Amino acid sequence: METPPMRMIRNIKSVQVFSLAAETGNVTRAAQLLNISQSSVSYHIKKLESDLGYQLFHRSKQGLSLTEEGIDLARHVAKGLEMIQIGIDRVQTQAGTIRIALLPMFSSRWLSAQLGSLIEQYPDMRLSMHNHNNNYAYMPDPGNFADVGIQWGTGGWKGFEVHRLWPERLTLVCSPAYLENHSVKTPTDVTRCTLLHVDDTGMWEEWFALNKVTLERNQPQMMLEDRHFQLSSTINGLGISLFASWVVQEELQSGALVSPFNCSFDTSYAYHLILPPLKDTSYAVRQFRDWLLQSGSMAENPHATAPEDRP
Repeated sequence: METPPMRMIRNIKSVQVFSLAAETGNVTRAAQLLNISQSSVSYHIKKLESDLGYQLFHRSKQGLSLTEEGIDLARHVAKGLEMIQIGIDRVQTQAGTIRIALLPMFSSRWLSAQLGSLIEQYPDMRLSMHNHNNNYAYMPDPGNFADVGIQWGTGGWKGFEVHRLWPERLTLVCSPAYLENHSVKTPTDVTRCTLLHVDDTGMWEEWFALNKVTLERNQPQMMLEDRHFQLSSTINGLGISLFASWVVQEELQSGALVSPFNCSFDTSYAYHLILPPLKDTSYAVRQFRDWLLQSGSMAENPHATAPEDRP
């Protein structure tokens, strides 16, 4: 008896986008969780609606709500994607593959130089890298995205196993040209500068409080997509930034950036290794966790060449 030909699922990416948009009811939130633009989410939804010949969402100022056809499709898609993910998880676990949610700046400035020792210690371990915009801890189902993640913040993410990698110090930096055009000699002078940041102003709020200066609501500021974009924007003179001091040592030494106060500052922010609440943590994941924590504790002090610490 001949095996019937497999039916191809068209637009599987659009189906995935539809599923998350149906779950969140919000294009912006779905785009953030998928690490794509809002226009991409809208495109995939419209494409799926066009191919099916049905409207899947009612659209309003309050967000998205499913039509009857959308409700029916969402029910089947959720079950299908769940079964696909279960199969992928089983294969990856058996193969020793670890999915890691990474922050690009952390990857390029620290992790890439350490991976050689991991490969040497565990030659059969397979790594699957997935970038995220520091939103891994806030995903509705982070375990479906990655087995472990690197998250920047102050910690305290509920439900996660959280390990702070090392204490951080922040350095305020800008381009030489920006400093030439904006006199920054005291913390108060920073109130007249454009603050560059990613995510929110939490790090700036901490810095202003530490220096006993008020961060006004009308303070000029610009929120950027990720740390690499923030770094290039700072070098190009768009404003002033806070970075973990060891991250910008290359730029400070080359002169691409300058530190107006020539010092670093205490911070409650740090890079963390976090593990989502899974029923079973595979042996390979535990190996990676222990290796990373040991590497972080034994690594050369990342602040060894940082600007002089604040008295």
